[in-house]
Amino acid sequence: MTVLFILVLISTLSVYLVEQEHLAIRRISNLRDAEQGFQMAAGAEQWALKILERDGKETDVDHLQESWSVLLPEVNVEEGTLQSAVYDLQGLFNINNLASGRDEVWFPLFTRLLSALEIDESVADSLIDWIDEDQDITGSNGAEDADYLGLEVPHRTADRLISDIGELIWVKGFDDKILAALSPFITALPAKNVKININTCSGLLLQVLTKETMPDSAAESLMVDRGDEGYQDIESFLTQSELAAESDNVEPLVTVSSKYFQVRSEAKFGRLTTVLLSTVQRAANGDKVVVVRRHRGLS
Repeated sequence: MTVLFILVLISTLSVYLVEQEHLAIRRISNLRDAEQGFQMAAGAEQWALKILERDGKETDVDHLQESWSVLLPEVNVEEGTLQSAVYDLQGLFNINNLASGRDEVWFPLFTRLLSALEIDESVADSLIDWIDEDQDITGSNGAEDADYLGLEVPHRTADRLISDIGELIWVKGFDDKILAALSPFITALPAKNVKININTCSGLLLQVLTKETMPDSAAESLMVDRGDEGYQDIESFLTQSELAAESDNVEPLVTVSSKYFQVRSEAKFGRLTTVLLSTVQRAANGDKVVVVRRHRGLS
């Protein structure tokens, strides 16, 4: 019996050691794949930055037919694939523009966007209080620390610019449904008073530029008129018939050039896929593009 017990013990220990060795090998392999994937994605990011730099030196106008917007499709590399895409973040509404509070420029535009999406406009007040630096409640639906500290999961207002739109889930009045409806039209940039690029934004954002939200047909007409190469200057946009008597209201909101972009790099290596999301900023003279924020994910 003793011999049999020893044999069982040795067999069990051997199986355990072999299993642990397989796990260690798999762990090391995954670490290698993750690091290799990250380096590939970082290389794609730098390639995109160079394209944005070159574009910034060549032209002051950004539109959806430029080289940064029409990058190469997925390419095969040794033991994997690599793909990169660039998106103009100024084609979206920067929610950190609301740091100015209930101003006459960005606050009305945001409330019109909420209304167009059938979202209660009062959430704009709680969003302002989340961003601003004081503890004064904005409007009738604002919320500061006292409103959050009594919750089941207590927390305080950020009192700073939002770094990611996912943060909105912590703001009074926002939920998954509202965030899903808003997310295609908003971004969170590390700056205030960032204008909307009329050459890259959606038809809905064009609609809400005017004091009275314009009809779908008017926004579609503006999109048709911008053509493949977009409006070359603000003046040619403001003289469109759809903006009659609205130029003074619209001009502070719009631009034809962009400084903020998102580079999405996806690298597949081995068993893992690495996704690198980089928020980048291009200098006003276009000669330099820097990364201001990165998010890394694995699948």
